[in-house]
Amino acid sequence: MKKSVSIVLLLSLLFTMFASIGHAAAAPPKLYLNGKQLMSDVDPQIKNGSTLVPLAILSDGLGYEVEWESVTKKVTVKDDNTVIELIIGESMVRVNGVIMETESKPQLINWRTMVPVRFVGELLGLDFEWKNTEREVHMFDKIVPPVKEPVDPIAPTVPVDPLVPVDPTNPTVPEKPALPTGIISGVTLNEQNVITITHTGVQKPNKPLLLENPRRMVFDIPNATYLPELSATFVNGQSETTLMDNPLLNGYRYSQFSNTPLTARLVVMINPDTGYVLSETENAIHLSFMPSSEVPIEPTIPVVPPIPVDPPLPLPGESDEVYDIVLDPGHGAKDPGALSKSLNRWEKEFNLSVALKLKAALEKDKRIKVHLTRTDDTFVELVDRVKFAENLKADVFISIHANSYDKTSVNGSETYYDRPNSKPLADIIHKHVLAGMGLADRKVKKAGYKVIKQTTMPAILIEAGYLSNSTDSKALFNDAVQNRLADEVTKGIKEYLNLK
Repeated sequence: MKKSVSIVLLLSLLFTMFASIGHAAAAPPKLYLNGKQLMSDVDPQIKNGSTLVPLAILSDGLGYEVEWESVTKKVTVKDDNTVIELIIGESMVRVNGVIMETESKPQLINWRTMVPVRFVGELLGLDFEWKNTEREVHMFDKIVPPVKEPVDPIAPTVPVDPLVPVDPTNPTVPEKPALPTGIISGVTLNEQNVITITHTGVQKPNKPLLLENPRRMVFDIPNATYLPELSATFVNGQSETTLMDNPLLNGYRYSQFSNTPLTARLVVMINPDTGYVLSETENAIHLSFMPSSEVPIEPTIPVVPPIPVDPPLPLPGESDEVYDIVLDPGHGAKDPGALSKSLNRWEKEFNLSVALKLKAALEKDKRIKVHLTRTDDTFVELVDRVKFAENLKADVFISIHANSYDKTSVNGSETYYDRPNSKPLADIIHKHVLAGMGLADRKVKKAGYKVIKQTTMPAILIEAGYLSNSTDSKALFNDAVQNRLADEVTKGIKEYLNLK
């Protein structure tokens, strides 16, 4: 009997010990910023090795601006220089318009939005330290020493490319490193000796330094860094390309020259009598190298522009210019798009019907020529829709869609754009979409849909309504509403083109 009691007591003691150990392991971590503890009404949690915190920590504790979109489940965290967009349960993250991937996905836990604090904080310029014994996350304002461009060990006498001199009488010492306003995603050279820097938000390079022994041009790009996937390919802190038998260039290299101040650097090894011309296109900087004799000389004497003269008005019925408009009915054939369960109708039907009505309404004006990416129930790849518009050198691109969501209560009209040159078009067309559809206003929004991101002319994507909502569905497949929508969008296009 005593032996049985002893075994029971021993098992009870072991159970108590393991329970206390499990309880201790489950204790939530504490958060500190520069030594000060941050408090919130919901405890941080550790999931798969990442510390997830409620949005209040980012806004109230760290001082960042935070936005939450309940329909799309998107979190936007931003400060003066960086915008981070995360979607609950998704690993893809947009940082200043550039797509990145994280293993620490934001999550909904007990109906609260929890985000990975380290992933977000490091992008916004914080250093982190994890104290395992105390279960504490310590965050600090980042102070990073400048990183010098590597010197070739084979030729140690080659001078290091200098930074722009600082006035010793008025030194400027930043309190903390600048966060990037620009991210470089690629540096390439083509057969015409044009180096192209693809980027998001990058400023023009500073005026180059011309250095000798060896002869080279040094282009510094202020407040810019590289996409992590690109910088991961660096060897000894840089990427270097050597050229053979090139009459103008011997090679080029690029690196993160400095973190304080934040500076990306491109060094181009040039031959004598090589000059360059800088130009820009959407999200790209082009450095065209050519013989110095072929480089256009900028005038030193101001050129007085001629007095503008208003062009003669066209006679009635005449057109002084014809505008090419591309209408893109989304989906088609094997890709039917979203389904209206209440009407058993597919999105592709709505898209084509409205596009055809819009074409007829627009071409009543002889100054407008309409081109459709599809005119029947056929399937067209997205890349081919883009090529179609680019080959036409179209003036406007409009993709027509209807939306869907798993909550049937979501309804209304949205208009999307991606590039800055498309925002004015989106603003004008959206108010006419609202007038045509008569549905709730879900605003003009930015999104990187392929057909409006990879085209170069002003381009927008209309989501006229939600097929998942029975009220929206009835409007979308109502012939009178479609005609009204076509008439209103026609007015919007003519307003944008300033056609009276």
